[in-house]
Amino acid sequence: MKKPILLISLLLTIFMCVNSFAQVMPLVYSVENTGANCPSPSLPSLGELPLIQALPDPFAFADGRGRMANYSDWEVRRAQIGAQIQNYEIGQRPVRPDTITASYSGGLLTVIVTVNGKTLTLSSQVILPSGNGPFPVVIGMNSQSGSIPQDIFSSRNIAQIIFVQDQVTSYETPSNTDPFFQLYPNLNVTNTGQYSAWSWGVSRIIDGLELVQNVLPIDLKHICVTGCSYAGKMALFAGAFDERVALTIAQESGGGGATSWRYSHSLPAGTVEDIDNTNYSWFMKSMSQFSGNKVSYLPEDHHELMAMCAPRALYITANPEYVWLSSQSSYVCSEACKTVYTALGIPDRFGYSIVGNHLHCEVPDSQTAEIGAFVDKFMLGKDTVNTANIADPYFSIPLSPWITWTNPTLLNDTTYFTSLVYPPNDQPGLDTSITLKWNKVSEAQKYLIQLSTDAAFTSVFKSDSTTTDTLITFTGLQKNQEYYWRVQVRSSAGPGPWSNISSFVTTLLLPDKPRLVSAVSNQIGNVTFTWNTVSTATRYLGQVAYDQAFTNVFRLFATSDSVDIISWFTEGQLYYWRVQAINLSGSGAFSAIANFTLLYAPTSLALQLNASDQITLTWTNNSTIADGNLIERMQSPQTSFSLLDTLKGSGNSYVDKQVETGQIYTYRVRAYKDSLESNYSNQVSSNVTGVKEGSIPKEYSISQNYPNPFNPSTVINYALPKSSLITIKIYNILGQEVKTLINSQLQAGYYTTQWNGDNNSGKTVSSGMYICRVDAGQYIKTIKMMLLK
Repeated sequence: MKKPILLISLLLTIFMCVNSFAQVMPLVYSVENTGANCPSPSLPSLGELPLIQALPDPFAFADGRGRMANYSDWEVRRAQIGAQIQNYEIGQRPVRPDTITASYSGGLLTVIVTVNGKTLTLSSQVILPSGNGPFPVVIGMNSQSGSIPQDIFSSRNIAQIIFVQDQVTSYETPSNTDPFFQLYPNLNVTNTGQYSAWSWGVSRIIDGLELVQNVLPIDLKHICVTGCSYAGKMALFAGAFDERVALTIAQESGGGGATSWRYSHSLPAGTVEDIDNTNYSWFMKSMSQFSGNKVSYLPEDHHELMAMCAPRALYITANPEYVWLSSQSSYVCSEACKTVYTALGIPDRFGYSIVGNHLHCEVPDSQTAEIGAFVDKFMLGKDTVNTANIADPYFSIPLSPWITWTNPTLLNDTTYFTSLVYPPNDQPGLDTSITLKWNKVSEAQKYLIQLSTDAAFTSVFKSDSTTTDTLITFTGLQKNQEYYWRVQVRSSAGPGPWSNISSFVTTLLLPDKPRLVSAVSNQIGNVTFTWNTVSTATRYLGQVAYDQAFTNVFRLFATSDSVDIISWFTEGQLYYWRVQAINLSGSGAFSAIANFTLLYAPTSLALQLNASDQITLTWTNNSTIADGNLIERMQSPQTSFSLLDTLKGSGNSYVDKQVETGQIYTYRVRAYKDSLESNYSNQVSSNVTGVKEGSIPKEYSISQNYPNPFNPSTVINYALPKSSLITIKIYNILGQEVKTLINSQLQAGYYTTQWNGDNNSGKTVSSGMYICRVDAGQYIKTIKMMLLK
């Protein structure tokens, strides 16, 4: 028979500290979360988080302001840990709803929660001792007392209540149709874990007990929660997040409970429950981003989840008979948690026991005695009961690689923490006159308030250091502007640290629905999407899909402009597209849906003037499915093109024999297939008046563009004495390339090209001086052009 191994993590040596500070740290609180108004820490994304190989320091503030110095700091630090666990592990845990009703009759407690017209009902059996009460109460996860023998509680006249998890969300098969997710449509099985929902449900049972005090005699200062295995995790999360729970007993909770994610991952793969293989219906899906070696980027670990129970009592157990439960990890995690209880001067309120030689969720005799001691002291108020016992560690595990911090010596002073109350983060629709509110700090003589348009406060828009009140009104704010603000306490001891930074947005409404303009191709496989500008938008999100319902989105694009160019579309495929406008207030409605089918347009259209006053057009065919090309011509002073000819097949040249001396002709080409037509090629123009006898020029030349200045387009003539690779590009006065007009191998002859005052992306450029550069081997020349609008 194996020798039982007992680990009770409590310290005798600082008994005097317990007596000195027992009144400093309450045994329980009357509200669910005393840190509800504490500053929220920064919650960076995975790519911004630092690597922390050891267990994170539970005393280090998450906002970089250092480590705890006073007992009162724990309220803020605990709130930061809770915010991190919600953000990275279990998802948002809603606060107490405004509408809760409760009744008690026939041994049944009924709690009805109403949110946005939807209801959730909790029905819990209550077992009351004989007598008048009020009675301490244990809330068991799915049974009257979890897996702890009922007589431990019934023999002590403690009431027992069942929490039924499936009334909140179904075990291991959560669905968005579950009552909890129906109450909160913004929460779902992807972004919210069941431990968030279940622990929230336990808190609503406690709300119900508060509401029926006149008919159900429960001692609300002595509430215990308990459960085993996955329900042990449930009890741990419930006790950690609700400070009305005086005692939490988490029995053999395994991975994701009273164990360290980091340490469990250091054990042989697949042997224990760690972040790689836990049940992800219990946690938010995005926690998996920390699986594998990325677990050390998690900013918190579960010694801090356990420590959230402090200063209230916590007792946890582990069972080395079941390797999957990772008892070694429970040991390391418990030793780390113990440092918090020790620093707070309350080591007698935390205990852990690791005992073998029994079945999972079975309570051996040694643990029965220890649980009884915790119940007597923290449920019945028997202060003389000794819970400060410690045993030799069973595991020969070096703790120094995991617990790298020193315990701070805490004082009874109050650190200057300021919680920003109003407006909340990213609150839209505020006026240009705004009243800021923050919590009162008793030591404060004055407050310094700063308002900035950037989160780094490099430029302070408004400030005030004279107010002694906890609110101030600033006027003259700019419209449609995001502001950041913070508060600092000033006293005779000097300035305190800054509060957290909050932000708000002035007079900003949700953006209107954009109107689509066009989706046309301008290069091989490229499509230019255009829509109208929405005045309240800061950016736009576009979607391109294969189907009109957008169940199969092919491409996404995001831009701050009202035009974007997307590449790599397939010829002949029907696409649907839509756009929505976004600003700091959120996303507006999607635009109407439009569709397009892409046919690659011809490119590199050029012309040559022949001696016979014929014009030869050449271009590059890019389409692989087109039936041919349509050649269009416009003769000055006409203002619109007309169809010149239809070229069937894959030809890429055309001779216009219908030109007349003294005329200016402009050409463009586009591909066609059945009733589908591509976007146009570039345009080229020819001034037939300038044609001289002889089809081959004697030298390279480029003439000054005409007209010049121009708006909206100008024509450039050039000549090649021999076959040449020629490029003609437009640059701005800074030397930046604006537009490539020609980049082709051309035969000897006279040519004309045209610039429409646009850039390579198809966008119109601004007025100003531009440089046209022609490069044909050894021949390089530039001309200046003036665009006036």
